[in-house]
Amino acid sequence: MNENKHEKVLLCIDNAAGFKVLQYLACRPQVDVVAAIAHPRHNATQLDEIEALCALRGIPVIEIADARSRFDELIAPLEPDFLVSIYFDYILDDRFIKLPGKDAINLHPGYLPYNKGFYYYAWAVLDGTPAGVSIHRIASEVDAGPVISQKLVLIDGTDTGDIIYDKHVAASVELFELTWPCLEAGSYKVFRQLHRGTRKKISETNQALEIDPYATYVARDLINMLRVFSFSGSGGCTMQIDGKKYRIGVEFSEAIDNINRTLGKRDNYLVG
Repeated sequence: MNENKHEKVLLCIDNAAGFKVLQYLACRPQVDVVAAIAHPRHNATQLDEIEALCALRGIPVIEIADARSRFDELIAPLEPDFLVSIYFDYILDDRFIKLPGKDAINLHPGYLPYNKGFYYYAWAVLDGTPAGVSIHRIASEVDAGPVISQKLVLIDGTDTGDIIYDKHVAASVELFELTWPCLEAGSYKVFRQLHRGTRKKISETNQALEIDPYATYVARDLINMLRVFSFSGSGGCTMQIDGKKYRIGVEFSEAIDNINRTLGKRDNYLVG
């Protein structure tokens, strides 16, 4: 690669992972971030941090609605070498996909071809499929393009939703930083996804969030449902009890001994 050649990168970013990738690329001497396309404020995560860094670096921030409606005016003249999408929830049409001179890539926080779409972190546990993150070429069908790189994420049996989610964010940033030098140098390959994989509809996730008080569950399955939707002790699943809807979460704490005790009751079985 020509040492004086700067790769022009158009970012589509949200979330902590998007912000960290912005930080990483903004510090690369051979990278010129030409703009950052962002979620609308009502649906954005860490937008303030993204905007502050972009202002410091002189990088324009463009909301996705403006990028779509004013594509010829705001986006096309940027002529990026790469379009990089990180935790970006909005579908990019063919104008965006075909714009970069070299490639359009997406970081999906699922181990493709498994768990395409949303709630990847939950369905990896509920379906028993591999958890991980993938960088792939963007195609017109969402999360269907050939894979460039992947990284598995280890999920422990007591990990709740927030822990699982954070593990995916950390793995996403790590994978991107490992992969980008190959993209920058043009030394990467792409690999066809092995099969159609799995993709859950939002309706299926909504159904999983509802606990039926009259159903029979395998204990491990019920615990998994509760834990993958629990964030920092806040319950994600709901259940109707006596005409009212309640949120139900789960927390784990390691038992310090093998004696079962019920608070508020005398432990008669310990009396000699």
